[in-house]
Amino acid sequence: METNACSTNRACHAISGVVLDVVQAMLRELSVNGKVDLADAERLISLVRRGPMTLDSAFAAQEEKCRTHHSKPKGNVGARSNPFQRLMVRPLEPLLGDILPRPLLPHYFQFVDTVLGPAARDELERDCRALIQALLVVHGNNLTWDHFYGDPRCIKILRRALAIIASILAQPHGPAMWRRHLGRPLGDIPAPDSARLDQILDTLLQTHHGLAA
Repeated sequence: METNACSTNRACHAISGVVLDVVQAMLRELSVNGKVDLADAERLISLVRRGPMTLDSAFAAQEEKCRTHHSKPKGNVGARSNPFQRLMVRPLEPLLGDILPRPLLPHYFQFVDTVLGPAARDELERDCRALIQALLVVHGNNLTWDHFYGDPRCIKILRRALAIIASILAQPHGPAMWRRHLGRPLGDIPAPDSARLDQILDTLLQTHHGLAA
């Protein structure tokens, strides 16, 4: 007997389908000229309610399919993801698209790497990966990026990174570094104009001031 895997969008109703398939098959066996006596139908339903052996293998197969489905990871944190880069993009997510095209994010990451320097960047990346590992202990394969972003330790990492970036941008050469990195095209993607560059930078600094308060 064929059974269906659980739906990912609703509660599992497949097991009721198993029972109905058995009832349907037994009704067909009882039918005469396409009709079934009501008393016969009630006796059949009573038999099915007691759990005939016909259902045992179907229930076992359905249970295994349900177990397989519900044991799948529900999270979206991939092993190849760079949590520090994702964290640095987090303040700019409302701007992604028209203001900051996603294909230009490598320019932003280069700016962040340059401003932070290898030592600070590596330390922040290590802290992000360590936090991911700690969260995996709690959430397992159900870990999502919302768990990561919402953790107070994550906010502290972002505050540290933005404090360094803000201190460099406050220096005379800081704005020029920003424009030199972000104000470049990439392939067919044009560079953001001055107004958009200022909006992206302002969003970043506003996040810094909000976290530092």
